[in-house]
Parts: sequence; structure tokens; C-alpha cells
Amino acid sequence: MKRSAIIIMMVLAIAAQAQKVDTIRVGHRFKQFKNLELGTVTDVVYNEANGRLNGAIKKRTTELVQINGQELVKIVHEWNSPNEQWSGRFEYYCEPYTMKPVQHIRETKMQGKEAFKFNSNTIEGLDSAVNNKQKDFALSLSEQTYNWEVDLETYSLIPMKEGNKVVMNFYHPGGQTPPKYYTLAVEGSEKLKLANGQELDCWIIFTDYGGTQPTRFWYTKRGQNFVKMEGQYGPMKIYKTRLY
Repeated sequence: MKRSAIIIMMVLAIAAQAQKVDTIRVGHRFKQFKNLELGTVTDVVYNEANGRLNGAIKKRTTELVQINGQELVKIVHEWNSPNEQWSGRFEYYCEPYTMKPVQHIRETKMQGKEAFKFNSNTIEGLDSAVNNKQKDFALSLSEQTYNWEVDLETYSLIPMKEGNKVVMNFYHPGGQTPPKYYTLAVEGSEKLKLANGQELDCWIIFTDYGGTQPTRFWYTKRGQNFVKMEGQYGPMKIYKTRLY
């Protein structure tokens, strides 16, 4: 009887550990910051709905820069689509090791220029940006938030091990959906074979964006580099695939 009780306690302890969820708040220093991939990568981004495809080629460049004596992470996204209204450019600065947002400038033909600065308790329109469509924007924060625009880069820094779960507070600057905590779960792994025959051993990260968009991301086990994403929002299927 005593032995059975010990076994039950061990099983419960293992189950509790497997279900543990870590909260990662802005300001947290990522131990995996070395996994942030520097340089330029190219992704194909497209969606499928009602038999129609819409897509773009997206280049993502990440580098460490010095501005007024301060080291920052600079991330630039440039995407080109047959539909010019969807083409654009994004330039973003954040703190190294923490990915704490500093400045965000996004410009598309559809929305124009949208520029923001991040303070300790607010996100505001960047007044130094010329022709900023969001110059009067102001959002009070109960706590600081990560930036959805650099989700692929940010996800690459979380601890990846099967069964691990983290929750992080994300917001898209200027968006109508308020900042919110979302769960990211490392649900397993898979070996992907590229067109050239190369095989990549990957972790699979799952999130459902609060129940609205079940999505999976594949990251290499070595270096935790983004490989592909597959998601669904209502009838629309959404894909991002890295070009090697």
C-alpha cells in the first residue's frame, strides 16, 4: 500500500511538472538570445481562401547596431506582392537580450506610415516621423508588451523542449485588439525534408491566438531558426515558408 502511494505521488509530480506554464514578461533576459538569427532571410508568405491565393516575398534582416552609444537590435522587414497595396517596409528597434520594444515604423501603400514609440507605461505615436498616420495614437499600458510584428524572431528565443509552455503578452501597435497574454506550447518535433534533400530536425510550436487562429510553427532544434508556419483563420489558410 505504501509503495502504491509513493508511485501515485511520483506520477502526480511528473504530471504537474509537465503542465507547468512559465510567464515571460517584457524585461526578461532570454538565455537563448544567442539564437536570434542575424543577417537576412527570405520567406514566402501567402494565404488561401475560397480557392484564391494571395502572397508576397518577405525579406527579414536582423542586426545589432549602436545608436547614440546604446546597443539595439534592428529588425527590418520588406515584403513585395503582386498586389502593390500589400507591399511595404517595417523598421523596428528593441533592446538586446530582452526584446523590449523601443521604436516601430511600418509603411504600406494601403495604410501609409504608422510610427510608434514605446514608453514604460504607454505606446504613443512617434512625433518625429514625417507624415505619421498614427501621430495622435496613445495607449496606456498596465504592463509592457511584446510586438506581434516580430513574432518569428521573438519565438526563436523561448526555451524549446517537448511539453514546455510559456505565456507572453503581445500587441500589434495601432491595432484594435488590446494587449493580451497568449500561450505558446512546444507540442512535439518533426523531421522536415527540404527540396534539396537536406533534413531538418524541428520543434513544433503551437498557439491558437486566444482560440481564434490555430497555428503551428516549425523551428530547427539546432539554433532554433524559423522554418515554416501553418495556420487557419476561419476559412482562410495562412502559410509562411522560409526559402533555403
